[in-house]
Amino acid sequence: MSANKKQGSRFYKGFLQYLSCILLLITGLPVVASDEPVLTLVTGDMVPGLYHSPEQTGLVDELLETALKRMGYGLRVLTVPTERSLKMSASGIADGELLRTAAIEEYFPNLLQVPEALIESEFVVYSHEAIDVTEGWQALSGKSVGIVIGMKIIEQKVPKDARVTKVKNETQLFTLLAKKRIDYAIFVRDLGGYYLYENNIKGLVASELYLDSVPAYVYLHPKHAALVPRLAKELKGMKQDGSFKRLIDEHVQSIDNIRAGKASDLK
Repeated sequence: MSANKKQGSRFYKGFLQYLSCILLLITGLPVVASDEPVLTLVTGDMVPGLYHSPEQTGLVDELLETALKRMGYGLRVLTVPTERSLKMSASGIADGELLRTAAIEEYFPNLLQVPEALIESEFVVYSHEAIDVTEGWQALSGKSVGIVIGMKIIEQKVPKDARVTKVKNETQLFTLLAKKRIDYAIFVRDLGGYYLYENNIKGLVASELYLDSVPAYVYLHPKHAALVPRLAKELKGMKQDGSFKRLIDEHVQSIDNIRAGKASDLK
């Protein structure tokens, strides 16, 4: 290998280490000395709120923390732009993805799915007036549609002739929709409803029918291949002993309020 290539390789490795350290610092999470190994997962910035919070008290946070604790592991979650999180996981800068659908496997085949679903994601259409989506994704054919970069199932399935605007996060997505710069926005029902409610955004509605309903999983980098069956076993055990459902029940009231009871506030 030439001297220039060696220098380039060292620079690249150093850059990845530097980026990793910076991302750990900007999370604001304290680093606590402990003999307990910690699994550092990343999540796109569309997830925080309902499934993940800075205090790690979201639904998915608590499900995973419980399962990992049974394995003798701690959990740290970093929030970064949606597309960047996948690159961090695939490169090994992070240990894996907090929550993703199987749609990512076409683009990042090295990531390993932990085969016990955490949630079911319903992809719906947000608009100023209700849209009929009985035709599924084809209902958006030729329409002006907004999507978040990195949400792979949407990128795969939105009609080719749709006029697509790609944005970095849900804030940009719903801002464009509220200002009528796009006609429709595709997002996850629970996450979208939570965002609109928390930010007191009114006048937008979600389609009653969903475009797709798919399970979402943890994905790990291959360096943690040995943890995949162990974590799957613990999650399955939680489902069998009732602890999985109990944690969901603790969060379900807020989800139900967003889906139904307080949905009228958004109209």
